[in-house]
Amino acid sequence: MSLWEEDVKEVRSAVENVKRLQFTSTLNSAYTHWVKVEEWRRCEEPEFIGIDGSFRVRPLSFSTLYLARAIALGSSIGNVRRSKSELLTTVNDDQAKQHAKAVMSMLEVEVASNALKKALDRGITCTLLFDGSLSAIILSRSPKKASLRRATIRNLSSLIEQCEAIFIAKRSSKDEYVKGIPDIMLFSSMPMGYSKPRYTSLPSHYGIPETSQECSRLTSKLKTITVFYARFTEGGPLLMVEVPGRKTEEEVSEIASKIRTTSPTGYPVPLLAAHKNVKISSLLVKKALSVTGLRALSGREVLGEGLI
Repeated sequence: MSLWEEDVKEVRSAVENVKRLQFTSTLNSAYTHWVKVEEWRRCEEPEFIGIDGSFRVRPLSFSTLYLARAIALGSSIGNVRRSKSELLTTVNDDQAKQHAKAVMSMLEVEVASNALKKALDRGITCTLLFDGSLSAIILSRSPKKASLRRATIRNLSSLIEQCEAIFIAKRSSKDEYVKGIPDIMLFSSMPMGYSKPRYTSLPSHYGIPETSQECSRLTSKLKTITVFYARFTEGGPLLMVEVPGRKTEEEVSEIASKIRTTSPTGYPVPLLAAHKNVKISSLLVKKALSVTGLRALSGREVLGEGLI
């Protein structure tokens, strides 16, 4: 497999825009929005529950199989897990992936709700940490089953009203601070600390019509989202943090300090643990299929890619 000359030309053209944005003026602008932290405030480490999901799609010559699953785990509750698999009547990989992702989002909200109930039954006050942005859940739409999104939004809205939930993403294309410059790029050189908060109207930002069923299922707490970016350790990753509701800068400082208590290397330990436990590899799907005794052609054997 070789790299074409045409490939290099196209990639070079694509990244020119990135180079154009990397100017000193951009860095100066970033500092006006950034709060540098020399030492995080001391606070009692809260009980965090990490939530993450994963899915894998496996093409078959006559259909498409997917496996989706989600986990919620915390030191005081152990873990709550859910899995879902279907044999879809389509060979369109894109449709299958969209459906599997919507199912995964539904499962993430379900395990979070069950974990919260488990914690409350034990008299434990906890904070839910979701891996990924809020939009990853809100915008997950199944081309096979439209009701999935409505049910997920309804259940998420109900969950958000019962506890504090924080969504942490490693990637973002938002440009909340300087229009035209992605926030992740704007703050990429910032030291340990966090950005001053920005507030987003969830329906307008994600294009959810005010008259739609989805919007009617959003509680007031979910209609306004507080967004900020944080670097919890020097040299650590820059993360986007979304919190339902309108939080003051003082509250943002407190939230960031709380997350820092469980992020010794710059990334929350509960999310790292959830990710490692939930991740689905192609080998895992192959093992799951072998348990069923199914040996089906994928349709790609002519390319030398073998059997399941």
